[in-house]
Amino acid sequence: MNGTPAHEPQDPDGREPSTLFAQAREHLLAGNAAAADAILRRGRTLVPDDAAMAYLHGLCLVQAGDPPSAAEAFATVLRLEPGNGRAALMLGRALCRSGDRAEAARWRTELARRHPGDPALLNELAADLLEEGDEPGAARLLDQAIQAAPNDPDVLHNLGVGCARLGSLERAETLLRQSLERRKGMPARRDSSEAALAGVLATRGSFDEAQAIAGGLLDRGAEQVHAWTVLGTVAARRRRPAAAVGALLKAEALAPADPGVLSNLAAALDEDGRAAEADARWRRLAASGHAGAEARARLASRTPAAGEAIRRLFPLTDLRPGDGGPVELAQADLCIDQWHLVQGDRLALDLVFTPPLGRANFIVSADGTGTVLVRDDLERRRIEEPVVFLGGTANYYHWMLDTLPRLAAIEGLDGPLLVNSAQKGFHLRTLELLGVPPSRLMVPDAPALTRFARLTVPGLVSRPRRADGQMDWMMPSVDRAAALRVRDRLMEGIAVLPGKPRRILVSREGSLFRRCDNEEVIAQVAARRGFVAVRLEELSFDEQASLFAGAEAVMGVHGAGFTNMLFAPPGALLIELHPAGHLPEFYRHLTQLLGQGHRAVGGAITQALRPAREYNWNFRIDPAELDLCLAELGA
Repeated sequence: MNGTPAHEPQDPDGREPSTLFAQAREHLLAGNAAAADAILRRGRTLVPDDAAMAYLHGLCLVQAGDPPSAAEAFATVLRLEPGNGRAALMLGRALCRSGDRAEAARWRTELARRHPGDPALLNELAADLLEEGDEPGAARLLDQAIQAAPNDPDVLHNLGVGCARLGSLERAETLLRQSLERRKGMPARRDSSEAALAGVLATRGSFDEAQAIAGGLLDRGAEQVHAWTVLGTVAARRRRPAAAVGALLKAEALAPADPGVLSNLAAALDEDGRAAEADARWRRLAASGHAGAEARARLASRTPAAGEAIRRLFPLTDLRPGDGGPVELAQADLCIDQWHLVQGDRLALDLVFTPPLGRANFIVSADGTGTVLVRDDLERRRIEEPVVFLGGTANYYHWMLDTLPRLAAIEGLDGPLLVNSAQKGFHLRTLELLGVPPSRLMVPDAPALTRFARLTVPGLVSRPRRADGQMDWMMPSVDRAAALRVRDRLMEGIAVLPGKPRRILVSREGSLFRRCDNEEVIAQVAARRGFVAVRLEELSFDEQASLFAGAEAVMGVHGAGFTNMLFAPPGALLIELHPAGHLPEFYRHLTQLLGQGHRAVGGAITQALRPAREYNWNFRIDPAELDLCLAELGA
């Protein structure tokens, strides 16, 4: 920046600009922004083209809480010194705080263009973007900064934080560990990297190390909000809701307005059955503009928005007659394909298996006490003829083991069978093998809320429920008799061909989610043990059943294809690869019913794919660990 002039003018009190500058600086350092502002206004009047005076005034105005005036001061600096990166950085901040994000973005783009080799400046700009929630923009700048300064601990730290927020967990962990290594002897800065690393480890499933780091931070009195949040996260993932609530209450006491703490605490309170306390947190989140919390607040206040309604949950099994026969309903509404059943102001979930995420879900919000907010904006239709409910879903497992068993209870019942829309090959083939002609199927349009004058629901089974009355979608409900009945009927019409591989590796190559990132290496390990890779999506239903009927061992990433263990012989072994700490019970349960073996091999999570649930995230398996596991199993 240019210095003050050699022959300086004076203000009415006889002070030269350099004296005014020094006095203002002292006031600013002492926290007296008002006194500094008065002095700097005199100074800028005396020397309007002094960039240093304008820059100091901009800092003063930021401290005084006047971002529009601060932006004017920093813009003056840039008019005088177009290459002043610090002024451009501060101008971007002031514009953002003034609400002019478009102009801020223009100046930030210009800053990055003019200073591509200044890692400190790029790192500060990226930190601003991280604070504002622009993780992709921050990551681009930090990738640029790390090229110029690959060992800069601050750049490594911020890039690690950005990667973690973007879900790139494996890279985030590597970067944060590198930052820690280079921050030795810097306790305060190490604390922030340790806190970030603990959060990544908790998300990846490395619970013990995450807890150890968080405990160390608490012992030192450092990063306490983050540390308690990590401990709460670990407890929640280990399905210990009371412990999660305890830790997150500690975090809330330290940071009562932190939206991350509040949302985690509200979810933990819901899980622990403390609905009223959860509601209080959801309302606070809603007041801050949290979209998901706003729906919960509408439910709590019983003020649904347009296109919404409030319903009370009830178990449809309560209507089952004493002889176990079908449930007969009159004037019942069904959300087609999702199969939520509405009677008056009540809602039954017994027929629902795979509700979609987000706005498409019929249920908008639930309060943990059996009251739910639902969509009320679907097209309304009516069907007057009597209908028998079979239901169904596009999910192969739930079709095979939750829907098809209902057919046994349908025998002897007349009328069209209500099934899901978008029937696939496996739907039609299995129904054919079980003697259901296509002409009997009723395939309604979806989405719609359709009223049935008469609806018969056979084959209801008791299903696991959560404390709030909702179905526990992730717990299997099929029993051995039902599974064997479906298998035996289907296999009557399937030719089992010889010459199929006995050891099968189910490939998910090319999948966008629940992907084993080092599948190619895992395939090499498996091949040495005699496994043959197959892509089930390339096989017909009959070919899949025939293939599994001769299998002695099946391995692959958790997925619906393992439903075909239904056709494998007793004693066959299933080896499920999965993200560490996250494996649904479906196939462990199925193999146990069928007298088969099961082994789960977890791998470190590499990428979080929010809002999908954790078992759908990408991961990496340790090849040596897998090889040892296969040797132990004799596979």
